[in-house]
Amino acid sequence: MARELDEGNLEETLESSSRAESRAESESGFTGSGSEPYSDEPGVRRESSLTYKGESKRDALSILLRLADALEDNGGNEAVQDDYYDDAMDSQLLNSSRGKEVSYDLLDTYPGGPYKGRGGSIKKTRFIEEEEDDDDDDDEEDQVFPAEPFNAEMDRLEEQGRGGWKGSQVKPALLPKDVDRSNTAFRRYKQQTRWNIWGSMIVTFYTLAFFFYMWVRITKTLDLGQYLGYGIFVLIVEIMGATSTISYGINLLWSPVNPPLAEDPANPGLPKVNLPYHIRVLVPCYKESFDIVTRTLMAAVDAPLPAGCSRTVYLCDDGKNKQKRKWCLGRAPEVVYVSGRQRPKGEMNGKSANLNNCLRQIYPESAPVPANEIVCIFDADQVANPDFFLKMVPLMDGGDDVGMVLSPQSFHNLQPHADIFNHANIQFWEYAQHGYDAIDFISCTGTNFLIRSAAFREAGWSPEYTLTEDYALGMVLKMNRWKCRYVEEYLAVGEAPDEVRNCFQQRSRWTKGHFQIMFSSKYCPLLQRRLSLFMKLMYCSGVWSYIVGALTTPTYILIPILTVYAGIFPIVVSWWAAVGLTIYMVAQQLVLNYCRKARHFESLYFASVANNILWWTFVKACFNVVWGLIGGKKMSFKATAKGVQRVGEIAMRDIWIHGAVFILLLATLCVGLQKLLSGPTVITTLSISVVWIIYAMVPPFLLLWYTVIGRGSTLRLWSLITMMATYLSAVLALLLLWNVYPKDFNYGAAAGNGLLFYNANAVGQLPPGNPIPWRGNALLYEQAPKLGFDDLTGGWMQGGVAGDLKLTMPTAFTVSMLAWGALAFPTGYQKAHQMPQLLNTVRWGSDYLMKAWKPDTMSDRSVGYLIVYQVGNLTTDVNWWNRPEAMTEENMKRPAYAINTRMGASDIAGSMVGALVSTAMAWQKYGNDTAYFNSLMQGARTLYAEARKYEGSFGSRFKYTCTSQWAKARTTARGKLLPACVPPTAYANGSALVFYNSTTYRDDMVWAAGWMYKATGERGYLDDVNRYYGEHLTYEGDSDQNLVTSWNHMWWAANVLLAEATDQGTFHQATQDMLKQWICATTGKVLFTPKGRAFNRAAPSLGSTASTAFLSLLYGQSHSRYISQEKSDRYTCFARSQLRYMLGGDRDRSLFAGMGKNPPTHVQNRAASCPSPPAQCNMANGLLSRDGNPHTLTGALVEFPSFSDALDDVRTSNDTRVTIDNNAAAISALAGLNEASGSWDQCLQGFGVLTHDKAVCDAAQL
Repeated sequence: MARELDEGNLEETLESSSRAESRAESESGFTGSGSEPYSDEPGVRRESSLTYKGESKRDALSILLRLADALEDNGGNEAVQDDYYDDAMDSQLLNSSRGKEVSYDLLDTYPGGPYKGRGGSIKKTRFIEEEEDDDDDDDEEDQVFPAEPFNAEMDRLEEQGRGGWKGSQVKPALLPKDVDRSNTAFRRYKQQTRWNIWGSMIVTFYTLAFFFYMWVRITKTLDLGQYLGYGIFVLIVEIMGATSTISYGINLLWSPVNPPLAEDPANPGLPKVNLPYHIRVLVPCYKESFDIVTRTLMAAVDAPLPAGCSRTVYLCDDGKNKQKRKWCLGRAPEVVYVSGRQRPKGEMNGKSANLNNCLRQIYPESAPVPANEIVCIFDADQVANPDFFLKMVPLMDGGDDVGMVLSPQSFHNLQPHADIFNHANIQFWEYAQHGYDAIDFISCTGTNFLIRSAAFREAGWSPEYTLTEDYALGMVLKMNRWKCRYVEEYLAVGEAPDEVRNCFQQRSRWTKGHFQIMFSSKYCPLLQRRLSLFMKLMYCSGVWSYIVGALTTPTYILIPILTVYAGIFPIVVSWWAAVGLTIYMVAQQLVLNYCRKARHFESLYFASVANNILWWTFVKACFNVVWGLIGGKKMSFKATAKGVQRVGEIAMRDIWIHGAVFILLLATLCVGLQKLLSGPTVITTLSISVVWIIYAMVPPFLLLWYTVIGRGSTLRLWSLITMMATYLSAVLALLLLWNVYPKDFNYGAAAGNGLLFYNANAVGQLPPGNPIPWRGNALLYEQAPKLGFDDLTGGWMQGGVAGDLKLTMPTAFTVSMLAWGALAFPTGYQKAHQMPQLLNTVRWGSDYLMKAWKPDTMSDRSVGYLIVYQVGNLTTDVNWWNRPEAMTEENMKRPAYAINTRMGASDIAGSMVGALVSTAMAWQKYGNDTAYFNSLMQGARTLYAEARKYEGSFGSRFKYTCTSQWAKARTTARGKLLPACVPPTAYANGSALVFYNSTTYRDDMVWAAGWMYKATGERGYLDDVNRYYGEHLTYEGDSDQNLVTSWNHMWWAANVLLAEATDQGTFHQATQDMLKQWICATTGKVLFTPKGRAFNRAAPSLGSTASTAFLSLLYGQSHSRYISQEKSDRYTCFARSQLRYMLGGDRDRSLFAGMGKNPPTHVQNRAASCPSPPAQCNMANGLLSRDGNPHTLTGALVEFPSFSDALDDVRTSNDTRVTIDNNAAAISALAGLNEASGSWDQCLQGFGVLTHDKAVCDAAQL
């Protein structure tokens, strides 16, 4: 019934209200100010005076807690809602064709006023508290207070002349599903929409970004080896999260278009309605305080109605409170008290049962429901604004099938700028519901809504089979073809739970209710035939968001923790990953933070925080529902406490998981920073994870602060700081991804550049098309006619301390390593188009080796073979610094140094056999030159026979006093290379044996016999392998302890060769023991530099490291029952790590001349350091010049025997020496990496604080 407000009764009402206020002050126990303080902000109430008498201990506790909040905030806990409210109340309410506006004069003078915009006002009205009647022996529990049936009530009102419905000719409501589509008399509502251009563009961009990102993730980031399963799991979680984002993004595509309400011509300033609606306002309550409930009731009673409409307010009291009952009886018949139902034990949804008890009494089954009957539901704390019904009721006229009108919820006690539980829920009210309205999706929200009584009855009233009756009710209405309208204005203000226990309890109830529906065989949306596929998915989207939140949040928390402690990361970080993640993250943030008003941005951020806080609630809710379905504890409805009931103990059971997560993340952050700052390299995954941890720490930190410390200004400050930290950390993670992702190297091109180094060091008649323009023919006069060698041209200058000398054993080692690489990794060379260049290189070296030996026809006995082990005089060469082309027979003698095999030259002969056989096999297989193969194999057989016939080491024939020191300590002074000590016969008449003195020979014989067996398969060679193998361990085994592979130490290379050729456990065991000591640094022989280089103390050159890296790669890529996949990966990764180091992977410079970032420019090479002719070259403008080399010695790997990782790029430094044997294994390893699968990021997996290389370092004996 509309309230008449003319001047006369308005004054009378105001006087009555004033008297009631005064009486309430005197009788309610207030000793302070008689009026309650109000905030200047609309929709915000300040707390009342703290001198309130007669309160219980619980009330006192509430006062104390609120006082603490007030003290912290230095001004009271003012829950300012400025940022969450629109200017709806200040805007034009109605527009008609005549341009008139709704008049607010009545509202401004209304007793519940004055009217305030932006969400209305909360005015706490004092009421006289009835004294307890101690003599009243009535049993309140046994009394029943029913509601009067609507038809009986209307008859009575008609008789009293207070309005009714008989004369209105209102017909019973028709149900949409019962009306044929062709019936034009039944008005169907058609929602008008418009395309949201910006929203659609953002969602389209996100969709495209998602598919691109999926392509990148699947094709570029899953090469994780043994951790592939982990990567796939995270990918699935990402896809789940994306589907949730897309589900939300659908709501951004369209916007509803709602025409303005028509003005009632007979009642200017009020909206027009087509029917004399009777609104049945139901307020369910249980144990809510008297003050809260009566505020809600009075607001519902006082709110104006459209002309001709009437209302009845029902308090559905399940708490059977005498005080509330008496209050209602004093305001009858406008307010009806309904109570007395018996609450069954374990009741699922007390609120629904309470409402239904009243509704079934109002609407008997026997009576048809008229079309003008409307039910309005207010939760006990929801106070309607004065214009609630004026803006809600007219929307029922949109069509006969409009069954519901919704409005958003707002709360007076929100934490301004610190709404970490997202009670404001702007994302839902302003964006999701906005989109739902456009796509005709009904999402009932439990309070502040109108529902046509006929629709309510058809739905079976409020669902009692779930904890979330609103969610179920909306779906049932949709199934019954009812339509819904949405008013995007905050027309009621309530009270949100602010105690942690109550917040979690409320969200848990919502989550459980959704899961109940989803897991029900009867009510699951997917099983409802009356829903379209799209609507089925939409009704599943809420449940899906809970599932996604329950899985994604803990997953994203665990990822950085696992990275730090276990060293595993779910993706391969690369350039592609950086591109994909950047595009996808930007697109996702655009969707999730899309806002039509700038002030909404903060609330959208808090929506993300709340989801991250509530993940454990989602997990528990899902578990509890499933547990209940299989026979566990049944769920029941728990009302959210309001007012003083909100105060309780800090529920540690709600925050313990978040506290544990925060402590774990904080500890992990400290450990990660320590590892990042002290580690050998900047590990991309580790650096990203450290930033990720900061991002993940924000929600639990805010929750702990909210719970333990305070909710006032300090929380607002931390919320602002953490919001900025959240977005900055996301940006920083992307920047790190772009700046420190593991760089990919073109290993094939690097191998090709390495081969150029041999062209630059070649002497003799160079082949046509020499790729080194600054080199020409040189040393064409080399021969030793007195020894029977008419032609010793060709080969390579050794470099290093040997300068321009040609040394046979280092040359043989170089040829062996290069040819072995061709046999082991042909695809690596072929992919780089370098196989022809490689074959020509090894042929150049092998041709020289074939020239360097011949039968001894010059001696008296003419027994054995002469082998030239050196060409050039070290004594004279060390003082020469000029171009090789400048050497002539007149200015530089090039004597040959030879030894007869009968004197014992098994070491040099065995080394040459390995080179010739490996080259022969490479040329036969990839050069198709059988004649050349036969020539080299014949020479190899002869040399092997001589080495076996006359066993011994040729270096042992030369005795010097300081030999052992010369091999270890060398220095360079003023351009003159000097050994640490000089024997009386200085430089041994020009021989370089003081520096290149072979110390063992049986390892070379094992090497030679192994290659002969590999090439021929003849058993005799394998027998020789076993014999020399045992003798070496007996007589020469001490030399193996240094773990060196070089021209002088072929033991470990021989073991790798034989493991591949024979697959015998002995060779595998030896190889794995050696690699274990290198990779795991278990014996102290090998150390790792701060930047990750494996540094052999006995052989500190990079060539030694490169040789072991090549053996590790070759062994890891071989297939054997003795090599597990985990071991294979670790051996390959060791090689990858060392070659990356040399290429400058995580350092500031490359160690290959002419390659990579900041390469060395002062390499110690005469040809490269000399200016081009006709300029003269000498030590002054060559060796000692501070300028970089005029010519780039491309592909030269410097020796760099330093542990400091800092290259001394000076030409006179030992760091910049280059030699042919120093390069060979590195080139083969580069070709191997060009062929091998996997990536460096895959290699970084599994190395955390608590983990190490178990596959290799913990490996047991075979």
